[in-house]
Amino acid sequence: AFPSKTYTRLRVFFIGPRGAGKSATINTIIGRDVAESTSSLRKESTTKKMNKYLVENQNVVLVDTPALQKSIIKELKKEFRKSDILAFVIAAQRLQMEDETCILMVLKDLKYLHSRSFILLTRGSNIVDDSNVFNPESNKELYRLYEAVEKRYVVFENRNKTEKERKLCIDKFLSMSREISFNEEIKIETLRDSKVSGRNIIIQSISWTVIALAIVPIFISSAKNVLRSVATNDLYTTCCCHLSLIYDGFQSMTWNDFQNFLISGLYVPIF
Repeated sequence: AFPSKTYTRLRVFFIGPRGAGKSATINTIIGRDVAESTSSLRKESTTKKMNKYLVENQNVVLVDTPALQKSIIKELKKEFRKSDILAFVIAAQRLQMEDETCILMVLKDLKYLHSRSFILLTRGSNIVDDSNVFNPESNKELYRLYEAVEKRYVVFENRNKTEKERKLCIDKFLSMSREISFNEEIKIETLRDSKVSGRNIIIQSISWTVIALAIVPIFISSAKNVLRSVATNDLYTTCCCHLSLIYDGFQSMTWNDFQNFLISGLYVPIF
């Protein structure tokens, strides 16, 4: 149904808190231990950098990442392409403070990636609900993420007892990833666009600063002249006179006159 996408290599980034099961899930999908996994009881993540693994015969690349933090989000933004997929990995258990912190970072800092994201819930056997359905309403932050990614999720189990169960988990994961890949690709600002945008902001800021430095002293000088005239003249008449002169001056100016006006304004003494 989507022949144009068939031969595109799909990349799926695994992000989430320490010990959520990112590396373990990659090992389950690959079929052997290629990524060093860690326990949630450890204080540090085993994964120290982003590592890529090719899923044979599937044209899919899995990207393992260290425990989610600000530096990882910054690196992710550099690496992420508009056709990539983001899997937020979290364990099916009572959420810890670290889990909630990671969810809030995804909600705030990766908002533009939500349309290319889904929740990957590991330790699926912990879901003892009769219908075996994920219940995100059990946690406020998790529900917000669930809504943000348009209620897309996959329940995954890395402790499968049979090969059939393992393949079923993999099929659900690949099916969700490919389904999202057919969504509209996100618009990502390139580094060059960012530099150009930043340069324009700087130029505009300098321009307005120059204008302010030129005009403010002139109006201060005019205000001083008005105040000096108050003692001998009617205040209303004096103000109208000065405002009329300023207005007439601006009306008769050419662009070159205005430029000279700004330049000369920089040298008008305030006192």
